[in-house]
Amino acid sequence: MSQQPTQYGYGTAPVQRPTETMAILAIVFAFVFSPLGIVFGIIGRKNIDRNGNSGRGLATAGMWLGIVFTALGVLYVVGLIVLISVAATSGSTAP
Repeated sequence: MSQQPTQYGYGTAPVQRPTETMAILAIVFAFVFSPLGIVFGIIGRKNIDRNGNSGRGLATAGMWLGIVFTALGVLYVVGLIVLISVAATSGSTAP
């Protein structure tokens, strides 16, 4: 009789670091209320640097999307104010 080779178990799964909660909130709030996306993105990146959790890409994306959407919102409001002020000052001179 031949002897069968010893079979080894599967071993343990690699440790997966949890995703930083602030990074998830950053990407969500970038679309809901963009200034909070910026704040949560910055906080999330600092927490990731400190504790080593995963989610740095989410935090960075949330931060940048928050910046872009906030800038677009500010431009929209400024454009609306300019449009309303131009319309109010250029009243019609029809008889």
